[in-house]
Order: sequence, then structure tokens, then C-alpha cells
Amino acid sequence: MTGRLTRRGALVALGALAGCSGANPLSSEPDPVELDAAALRGVVDDSAPSLPERLPVGITEAHVVASEDRGRMLLDAVPARLGPDEIPNGAIREEVRHARERAATELSAAATAPTPFARLEAFAGARAEARFAAGSWRAIDEGLTREDLRDEAETIRADRRALRDRWRYVGDDPVEATLVHAAIEHRIASGRSDIAVGEPHRYRPGNPLGVGEIAEEVERARVAVDDAAHLYDRLTATLDEPVDLRDRLVDARRRLREAFETEREALSSVDPKEPWRIEGIDVEDTPAAEALEELFRPVNPERDDGWDETTPAEALTWAHASFVTLAAFTALRERVREGETFAVESTADVDAARSAAIEALRAAEASPAEPALTRHSTAELAAQVAWVDEELRNVDESVRASWLRNDVGTYLTVMARARATPAASERVAEALRSG
Repeated sequence: MTGRLTRRGALVALGALAGCSGANPLSSEPDPVELDAAALRGVVDDSAPSLPERLPVGITEAHVVASEDRGRMLLDAVPARLGPDEIPNGAIREEVRHARERAATELSAAATAPTPFARLEAFAGARAEARFAAGSWRAIDEGLTREDLRDEAETIRADRRALRDRWRYVGDDPVEATLVHAAIEHRIASGRSDIAVGEPHRYRPGNPLGVGEIAEEVERARVAVDDAAHLYDRLTATLDEPVDLRDRLVDARRRLREAFETEREALSSVDPKEPWRIEGIDVEDTPAAEALEELFRPVNPERDDGWDETTPAEALTWAHASFVTLAAFTALRERVREGETFAVESTADVDAARSAAIEALRAAEASPAEPALTRHSTAELAAQVAWVDEELRNVDESVRASWLRNDVGTYLTVMARARATPAASERVAEALRSG
């Protein structure tokens, strides 16, 4: 039911399709357990905490409003009603119309986001969607071409170079500074603000939607650079005597990575292809197996790609996530070793897994251990709970219990990660402050 489909999940889905013509009357297997749709919807109440993203820097309301105004200006540039007279090609017309609708929806949602940083993030995505629609429409209505976007793209590149030239890893508290600089890195050092005004990727040359695609890319880069500059300026405005913390961040990253690799050695016997397999324990095709497979991904040495020296702040947030996941995997695997499978046999089992996830999130948020760093993790975990909750709210007919193991598996990963987060926050903070 979720968008996450593991290798085993795919095999199970194929098996379900193969047997969709009905149960085998000669089979000795028990009939599959069916869960009532209304009962499942009833599991999802209002108890899930809302934990929006936030950043320990004072984002001004004027900057957020300017981003919203830019998005609405782009939206208004596209007619609300598009028919054959405006865009004769039906396929292109539907693409532009749907893009405008998505942009309008995203702008409305962004305006109600509960924190300035969450609004800034949401408006960035909405602006890119609106620019795709506006760029495509201008290509149709005014003959806009990719070449016409080159000057704007070069201006953005120049702004990015200017920001990078003056950017230093300054800060007062190294933990809060790390989070702010990670947000800046994400915008100007990770490819988010790159622009390639060449051939479109999704559409053929000559298709006006290809112009819209390049316009969207330009807008993403523009908002990334503008927001990064604002975050940096707001950070430096709070500092009486700016101190460059880059060496401290790099050293903390190095020490944390060494510690992580040492602790990961304890899992060297785990099969990376089947990390849920434990001798003498059968958990295949259970929520526990789904959760263990999901948790092992960032722990797997073959996926060890987040410790980049060129982005030391983001590498430290990766270190935090890595220690969270390592502890979560180890703790959950131990519970499985003791016989827990979290099998779904009733609606009560779904409710229990969800309640455990929510309880763990609330406990992590209540912990005094480095709340800014902890929220960096719990915001994403709360979003995962909300996503699964929405899936369950939309159930309109009975569902086989076995089909819910991905959803329950997500609740389990949230529970395990949330429980591990405060200790990981303290660990990363100690590495930063002791440098």
C-alpha cells in the first residue's frame, strides 16, 4: 500500500496477482485474514504529532512573503482556463493545465505550513512547478525558447559564485551552526542550484514543454541561491565575532565516521541482501522483515555515500542519521531474535504498531537532548507516519492483512529510529563541542 516496494515485496505482489482468480480449493493453507476497511480507517486518529521542519535561524517574514509572491506571479501568468483555442495539442494542454493545478495546490499548502522554514521549503517546490507551467505557456503564447533563458541562468550562476566566495562556516553554537550550514550546502553545494540550459531531459527539442522544463530548472536554482543567501545573512547577523568552524566540523565528521565504521563491524555477519534473516527465526514476509530491510540500507557499506568532505555540515547530519539507523536496526533485530515478528493478524496489530511509533516520537521530542538536532530527524519520521496514515484513511474496502506489512513496517522503522534519535543527537553534539 505504500510507495516503497522491496524486492521481497515485489515477489509477493506477483504472487498475489498470480492467484487473483480465487483461492485454490485443494490448498491446505488457511484462508487469508481480511481486515475491515472502516476498522482500519478508525486506527488513524488525531494522536499523531505534527513536527514540522525548523531551522535555528531567524528567517524573516518578508523573505517568505517574497517567495510566495513570486510563486503566485508565475501562477497568474498562466490562464486558469486552457482550451483548444489556447493550446491546440491536447496532450500538451493537459500537461500545462495539470502543472498549473499542482502549483496552485502547493502554493495554498505552503501558505499554511507551521514554521518559516517549512513554508520556505514548500514555496520553493511550488515555485518550480509554477515556473514549469509559466515557461511552457510562454513558449506557446510568445515563442519563448531555451536560448532566451540563458541570461537569467548566467545571472543565477554569478549570484551563486558570489555567495560561495563570501560563505564561511561561521557560527556560535556548533550544533545549530551545523544545521544552518547543512541547509546552505543543500542549496548551493549539492547540485540543487545547478543549471544546464541545453537539451531537456523529459521532452523532445521543439516541444514547448521542454522550454518549461528548463524554466523549472532555472527557478529551482534561483530559489535555492536566494534562500541560501538569506539563511547565511541571517546567521551572520547574529554573530558579534564570527568564528570559522569548518575545521571543527571536518574533525567531528572524521571522528564520527571512524566510530561508526568500528561499530558497524558488529554487523559484518548480516547478509546485506537479506538483513532480516536470523538463524532459527522465521520472519520472512512480516512487518519485522520489511523494517529490518529498510533500516539496513544506510548501514550497508555498499551504500556508504553520505560522508562527503566537500559538504562537512551535511556529512554531520548524515552521521546523525547513520547512528540513529544503526542503533534502530540493532535494537529491532534483537527484538526479532527474541521472537517478535509484529505479524498483522488484526486491526489491533496495526493500531499497536502505530501507537508505538507515535509514543516513540513524543518521547524523542520531549527529550532535552539537543532538540534542534533531534527535530532534524523527527520531522522526517513524523512525515512518514502521516504518509502511512493517509494511506489507511483512503482504504475503502477490506484488505488482506498480509498486504499491510509495508505500512506496519514503516511504523516499526519510525518507532525504532525515534527511540534511537536522542542518544545519537547527544553523540554528534558531543563530537562537535569537544573538537
